Amino acid sequence: MGQDDTKEYGESIKYDASFKGPIKNRSCTDILCLLLFVAFLAGWGVVTVFAALHGDPSRLLYPTDSMGRVCGRGELQNKSFLLFFDLTRCATPKVIATGCPTPQVCVEKCPTTNWFYNPVSGDADMRPYLICQDGVNPKNESVTVQQFISSGKCAYYYVESEPMAGRCIPSVQKGLILFNGTQIRNEDKDLVTSDILTKASIFLGKFYKATEVAEGVFQDIKTSWWVLLSGFGVAMLVSFLWIILLRFISAIMIWFSLIAFIGLSGFGAYYTLNKYLTLRSGINNSTMTAAEYEFSKEISRFAELETTWLVLFIITVTILVVCLLVLIFLRKRINIAIALIGQASKAVGDIMSTLFFPVIPYVLQLVFLVLFCVVAILLASAGKTEYRIMCLEDGCGCPNVKENDTCTYEEFNNTACPGASCQFFDYVVDPNIPRLHIYNVFALFWSMFFVSAFGEMVLAGTFASWYWAFNKSKDVPTLPVTSSFCRTIRYHIGTLAFGSLIIAIVRMIRVILEYIDHKIREKTDSKIIRCIMCCCRCCLWCLEKFLKFINRNAYVYCAIYGKNFCVSAKNAFSLIMRNIARVVVLDKVTDFLLFIGKMVVVGIIGIASFFIFSGEVKPAQKYLPEMNYYLTPVIIITIGTFFIASAFFSVYAMAVDTLFLCFLEDCERNDGSEEKPYFMSKDLMKILDKKNKFKEA
Repeated sequence: MGQDDTKEYGESIKYDASFKGPIKNRSCTDILCLLLFVAFLAGWGVVTVFAALHGDPSRLLYPTDSMGRVCGRGELQNKSFLLFFDLTRCATPKVIATGCPTPQVCVEKCPTTNWFYNPVSGDADMRPYLICQDGVNPKNESVTVQQFISSGKCAYYYVESEPMAGRCIPSVQKGLILFNGTQIRNEDKDLVTSDILTKASIFLGKFYKATEVAEGVFQDIKTSWWVLLSGFGVAMLVSFLWIILLRFISAIMIWFSLIAFIGLSGFGAYYTLNKYLTLRSGINNSTMTAAEYEFSKEISRFAELETTWLVLFIITVTILVVCLLVLIFLRKRINIAIALIGQASKAVGDIMSTLFFPVIPYVLQLVFLVLFCVVAILLASAGKTEYRIMCLEDGCGCPNVKENDTCTYEEFNNTACPGASCQFFDYVVDPNIPRLHIYNVFALFWSMFFVSAFGEMVLAGTFASWYWAFNKSKDVPTLPVTSSFCRTIRYHIGTLAFGSLIIAIVRMIRVILEYIDHKIREKTDSKIIRCIMCCCRCCLWCLEKFLKFINRNAYVYCAIYGKNFCVSAKNAFSLIMRNIARVVVLDKVTDFLLFIGKMVVVGIIGIASFFIFSGEVKPAQKYLPEMNYYLTPVIIITIGTFFIASAFFSVYAMAVDTLFLCFLEDCERNDGSEEKPYFMSKDLMKILDKKNKFKEA
């Protein structure tokens, strides 16, 4: 870049004899943004209180009877399973949208035998078999069995069932369904066949799919919490050991990371291709009935689809090819980048407390994430019970009664309308709930980016103190992490709020665009519109990445000079643009190598957990709890490992970025003479072909 080009981005930094690193005399920055952030957090607190007062998470995780009561909770504590009085009425596609038009009650256990009402049998023989609505006493001899049945208070028939997703689903095989040698019929005198029950179960399976998955995942987390914590502990230990080894044998660890990443990608490609070919051969070892299959665990079914493994094979092969191409074209720059990581390792080694500092932002982010999830669940479960009229396939049969109209459960059941019933449909939410969901999502983005920015600025101030110490063994300040932490808290919370707000707004726009794209796909299949939306999404992704890059360097500049966000961003960007060639060649290659190392750690833990929980490691099976989805702990541990590894590797990434920005400034501020010596270490001078001339004399 020529001299005329550099002037476009400002003058080079002038020599200042008094400059010895992060300045001590500074003032508070971006106070208005700080006040806005505090007010926004207070608003989040109000949303949390509202959600806590009106939400009930059990509504989302457990089945609900016809009266809108949750099975297994409150007065129904001992009745955890939902039973449908007449499952044949569920054998219609409208069930997917409206639910099943038959009374639904919570029971202690699912039926273990077949039964149906036969007028020939005596009341005394039939009463022990009756399953009735809550509050109805079938032993009350003042009411006949026929009266119980005709009023809809007790089931006309039921069949042997198995509990699945909290609901009693028929477990009958192909053939006749009998009770005491007689074929079972429903209230309309139609035969109850296995085909009809299977069809009804399929429609119900689609209706309850989302609830089933949520409940299954929730139960898996509850039963395997100690396994998840153990996995996170192993991930933390592996990440910490990796970082320690990187301190002493950085070159070996980086090359090992590259080789291991290629090896893991190659193994992933082989394994996914092998699974795809195995499933493609059409081998089916399933022993489930069709009804049970529809209610089987959706996530586990994805692991048995050949398309899943084909997609994974394409992804792993693509990653492998891209990695190989990058290594081929950047092989000459990798050695220089490794040396720069080595210098960052020395900075980390001299200030070992930086390895433990990421625990603070990690815990803060975890707190905000848990708060978001709790508020989201509470808001999703807020609302009042709504009842709607459900009719049989041949209509309601009553004047002025229309299907899907709202109704009052107690009043409607007292009217004589045999073709219709008033059933619980859903929870009516406050019209402001969607707005509160948007507020909650934006609060998550802003808080997470704020905590991330806080960690970056503290580490930037710490490593800047190390760099600008002329004698690295003597001049580094005492407790540099604590000093940088206090400076950030005391002066620059507003700057962090400003920078994180910008990223949060862009991320929110991206989420809204994704939602719009999803709705457009439901309405139209226009390739032109999809192309336009894809371009918009790509542009916003690039904008977010660019702004994150600007923010990161602005935090470094703010940590050193104590200026507000706009001034820091402008000065840091100008410095980068005056040295753009070095930034592209060294800094980005270094980021790529650290990313590869992080993905190796994630890959090792992820693959190990997959083989353990999928049953490939036989000795481990006797120690693992029984789960609905074996992929639940695999996914959670892998995602958790990514965040844990990111917390540790972010120390090195921030060290490299800070040292590199300081190096660029050092080159402009000083010239290596006795009056203006370079502050960079000897090894860094050797890497970047710099030297202090006066030391040669």
